[in-house]
Formats: sequence, C-alpha cells, structure tokens
Amino acid sequence: MQESGMFEVLDKNLSRSASDVLKELVLHQLIRPKSKLSFSRFRKNGLLYLLGGKREYKEDRVYMALDELADNMEKIKAGLRTHQGSNNEEILLYDLSNSYFTGRKAELGGRGKSKEKRDDRYIVTYGLVMNKDNMPLDIRIWKGGTADSSTVLETFSEWKQNYKADKAIWIADRSMSGEPTIEDITKLDLNYITGLPGQSQITVLMDRHERSPELFDTQDIASFKQDNKRFVLCRHHSKGFRKEIKAFERRRKVYNELVKIQSSPQNKNDKKLYHRAMRVIEKHKQTPFWNIEIKPIKSEEKHTRYRLKFSLDRETVKTYNKLGHFYVLQTDISEQKMDNPTIKNNYKDLIRVERSFRDIKSYIKIRPIRHHKERRIKAHIYLCYLSLWLSKYIENKWRQNTEVVPEISKRLYEWDTNLVICETVDDQGNMVDAKWNTGRNAKEVSNMIHELGEELAIKTHS
Repeated sequence: MQESGMFEVLDKNLSRSASDVLKELVLHQLIRPKSKLSFSRFRKNGLLYLLGGKREYKEDRVYMALDELADNMEKIKAGLRTHQGSNNEEILLYDLSNSYFTGRKAELGGRGKSKEKRDDRYIVTYGLVMNKDNMPLDIRIWKGGTADSSTVLETFSEWKQNYKADKAIWIADRSMSGEPTIEDITKLDLNYITGLPGQSQITVLMDRHERSPELFDTQDIASFKQDNKRFVLCRHHSKGFRKEIKAFERRRKVYNELVKIQSSPQNKNDKKLYHRAMRVIEKHKQTPFWNIEIKPIKSEEKHTRYRLKFSLDRETVKTYNKLGHFYVLQTDISEQKMDNPTIKNNYKDLIRVERSFRDIKSYIKIRPIRHHKERRIKAHIYLCYLSLWLSKYIENKWRQNTEVVPEISKRLYEWDTNLVICETVDDQGNMVDAKWNTGRNAKEVSNMIHELGEELAIKTHS
C-alpha cells in the first residue's frame, strides 16, 4: 500500500485523522470485509492495531472519515491516476454494474434490472473505467435503473483532464452503442470500439449475408464498410454451437405448444386461434422461423371451425444458425491505424472490467449495501473502489513474478490468518518483543511470500 502511492494520496487529500482510519479500512475491506461497526469493534485483534500504537477508532470517527472520503474522492482518484502515469494513446474500458440494498428505502435506490437477480430490492448503478494495464481509472455512481447509454457523456465529458491522455479509444459493450451515444463520443474527440445491439447486429449480418455470403465461409476475422462505418466480423469459437442448441430447444417447445393448440376442439374464432399461436412463437422469440396459416374446416355444423397449420422455415433456420457463429464490432478507427485482430483483442479486454466487478462483489463485498444516506452510499462504494485499486496494483506486481496469479483477497486472507505476530509482555503487561510465529502454516506462507517477491514486507516488521 505504501509502495503503490495510496498512502501519499490519502495523506495529501484528507485530514490526518481520516487518512489513518481509511488506510486501515481499505485493507479491512480487501482482506476481511465486514460492516464498519465490526471494524470498530474487532480491529483490536489485527496486526495494524498493534503496529499503530494500539489506537482505538470509535464509530463516529469511522463515519466522519467516510464522509470526508466522499467529499474528496475526485481529488483522490486524480492523485491515484497521477501515480499510474499517463499514456498518449489510452485505452478506456468502460462498463456498468449495480448492487442492491437492504431495507426498503435508499436515497440513490431505484428500480431496474439487477445484475444479481434481486429485482425485489432497490439498486444503485455504478460505472467503472479501466485501462489496458488492468488498473481502475475512475468510478461513477448513479441512481439505480439509470440507462447505460445515458451515463457515457457524464463519465467522459472531461476525459483529457481526468485520464491524462491526449488521444483515447472508448471501448464498451453493445448496451451502450446506440447512435446518440456514438455521436456524443465523437463530439468528445474520442475514437470508439463497441459491439452492435442485438437487433441491429442481426440486421447487419442478414444484409451482409445476402450481399456477400462468401464472407461467412472464412475462419479469419473480416471487415467491411457499410453506411460510412467500419464493421469487424468476428467468429465465436464455441458460443455459436451453444446458441444452436438453445435455438433448437426453443423450436421444440414452440412445436409442442403449437401441436396442443392445433388439437384444441374450440377453434370457432380464427383471429383468436391466430393470436394464440403467435403468442407462443413470440414468447420463445422464434418469429422468423415459423409459417402460420388458419384454414377453415369443412363440416355440417352451424359455426365454422378453423384449423391451425404451421411449418418450419428450414432455410431461415440454417441461415440464422450460420450467422449465430459471428458477432459484429463497429469502430471509427481506420484499418491503417489498427488492424482487425487488434480491434477484436481490444474489445475482448472488456473482460478486465467484468473480472473487476466480480472481485468487488465476491471478495470485497460491495453488496448488500446497508446505508441509506446518499453520502454514505457513495462513501461505501468509493471505499470498495480503493480496495479494488489496491488489489489490481498487487495483481500487476505479482504477475511479474508468476504466470498464475492467485485471487488477491483470498490469498491475503490466508496470509493474515496463518502468519501472525506473537507478542511478548512483561509482568506489567507492557510489550517487550514481537516476532512472527514459526509454525508449519507460517512457513508455507513465508515461502509463498518469497516466491511472489514480497519478502521485504514481512522483514520490515520482524
């Protein structure tokens, strides 16, 4: 934490009291994430309490430090970006997620699609910006349910000043790639690489398949221009086959339900019969593949009866199965500046943001959020962001010494549990000496620390 520059940034932008508390809170959230009250009550069992001179932090002092963090977070983020250095050709990876609250009210709480499938709770939305070096650059917070595309302009409106880049490429998934968003990004003098939204992608793929079907026979990446835009056609390695299997299962469900409708004895209303069939097809999103006809049945009854006839358009199924192995990216970067494989690889780097969201939710425990006031909600998210920033710094450092980097929070928790300081006290209870324990678990931890090049961290306090 000292080596990363976070100490210096916190000391510079916060009061001494708040800085001391937040240094421990960041580590607490990274290694043993619990509530702020638990931090105040149980921190006496930690190493930092001993090394820090056994200072006690009351609950009020902790919350005052969090309030100060919320007020000065923009300066802290700027300070951390300065320590990372600048890049004239910056890659800005951007994605959104959300977390849910406990309780029935929250000032930033809103209704929307929950990433954790908790649609019964209020949620808060936050967006994360990362660079290609796997380091977080920024985090923004909005009321829950805010549309993805509406967050882009606010996040990048001052990008040259915020991210210290003369040129930059904005990379985002297809949920933010609508025409208004692309126009906003272009006005900001940013280049972009995004996926196409679902229906737009199908339209482009179908149109290109009709014009040049041979384009889909190649195993390599291809590109084409359409409507003065550059599109990059990329092939899925395995997802296309999974999509074929799921599409087959949906068609089978449609077939079984249409057979039930066909055998129904109450078919006196042709419009009602048609709408029943169409509801089944639309429910399973299979409209392009089925042909529906309503035929009258010859009978001696007073009321005319109708029969449902349906058939599967197999040629359309084959076409969609083939197109399902591809996805389309759009960009305004010329092929001379960036070739197709580089475009694809830069887009796939969005997985870094997805992994950061996984870490901040699974290990750093950003949710459920137990605060209701706006400033406390923001302070909690900012605290988790600082813990994430520190974990990514450690991950990048460890990557220099090993190919397989372990989960940072999990590994630090193991070290914190197995490598402890044994304190020697005199008859009056005063500490005389303190040494690391030398048991089997401690030796294993020491060996791992040595392999990752962190032996100075434990020698400092030996």
